[in-house]
Amino acid sequence: MNHNEEYELREQLAGLLWGGFAPNIILLREFDHRKAGVILDGLHFSAWILLGHIRARHKTFLQFMKHPEKEIDLWPKAQWPENHQPGKEEWNKAIDEYEAELNEMIALVKDPEIPLFERQSNGRNFSWAAMTVLHHTGYHIGQLKTIGRQLGVW
Repeated sequence: MNHNEEYELREQLAGLLWGGFAPNIILLREFDHRKAGVILDGLHFSAWILLGHIRARHKTFLQFMKHPEKEIDLWPKAQWPENHQPGKEEWNKAIDEYEAELNEMIALVKDPEIPLFERQSNGRNFSWAAMTVLHHTGYHIGQLKTIGRQLGVW
């Protein structure tokens, strides 16, 4: 892969991590915090639980990218936070923290000094980590969007 191709791939990964044509941060900020703790019939999660779960997985992969030399379990048992009805400040703080973590991962992905394809001691590389995060986040953001539609957020 030449320099231009690698640059293009890094930019594409960064754009997809941000959410592509539907940025995750915008979607989360549009979600009415007063409905974030509602669990619809037939589901075991609310928007609040989904945001906490997304962040927990994201943090694991971010730690791997920041400290690849550490033995980090990249797929620990799923972390599903306890549900409650967050206040506006708590909801916004969680989104702010997620946005900061997301920006940190995007900066790593875009940094040409970061070896995106180099296998680390656990056999994984940073491009795999970024793609896993965007796949996992996309799946759960889709669920969050569906919950929001059912609750009349959009």
